[in-house]
Amino acid sequence: MDLEDYDELKVTKKAIVIIRSDSEDHDKSIIEKYIQDNDIEVLGEDSGKMRQFFYDYRSGDSNWAFERYEDRLAFLKGVERKMDMILVERNFFTEIGQTDLFEQRLVQEVIRKIGFELVCIDGDSLFSESVVIERDPEELFNIVKRYEKLRLTLSRIRTKQKNEEKGVVNLQGKGKISGRKSYLERDRDLVKTVRRLKLKRYPNSEISKILFDMSYKTKTGKEFERGMIIRLYKQSDKLTDEEKLEIEKDLGVGT
Repeated sequence: MDLEDYDELKVTKKAIVIIRSDSEDHDKSIIEKYIQDNDIEVLGEDSGKMRQFFYDYRSGDSNWAFERYEDRLAFLKGVERKMDMILVERNFFTEIGQTDLFEQRLVQEVIRKIGFELVCIDGDSLFSESVVIERDPEELFNIVKRYEKLRLTLSRIRTKQKNEEKGVVNLQGKGKISGRKSYLERDRDLVKTVRRLKLKRYPNSEISKILFDMSYKTKTGKEFERGMIIRLYKQSDKLTDEEKLEIEKDLGVGT
């Protein structure tokens, strides 16, 4: 086999890139070299080259990776475009305050179980700056519950996308459904997302844009209007007390 034949057999891996920084302050040279050296196709926010990387610069978001808005958006876009891996820098966890090694390992395990790789491009390990925190059994139980919730949420995103491709049901829950159901029944995660964003004091217009980026849109493919955001938030009042408390704890409300 000559060199040209070998090149044809090489498989280009597809990846999304999540950066814990503002795009203007980020040094792209290291990650761009890694991408070039490893023959990786980067999947941006759209199919063009306008925005290749997902920059997470928001303050006040969750301190768990992949609970954060930009992480979820990147994950969704990666699933839509058949990614193989998620590229991050070594501050992926520590920059958002997730320094506990146990929590970091659980997040990595979530991504692995769903079928993707979480790859650090600028260090020997994602966990080089981690700390081991002693916890009592109740704290460990709550961390594992949070891990299971994250695994379930990301798995649902992937399953919904696969079903949409097959024509079974799309991200808005449309399909063979008997009777008219509320969004609380059809997509509880959507209602929870709206409540979380409202509690973080996002205006309705920005919530509509965020949901649109996450593939939540009207039947005509447009952003939700203000009235829909208000109705979704009212539906969130019907979440269980445990669900509401969990959202508030994630956001640090009342602490």
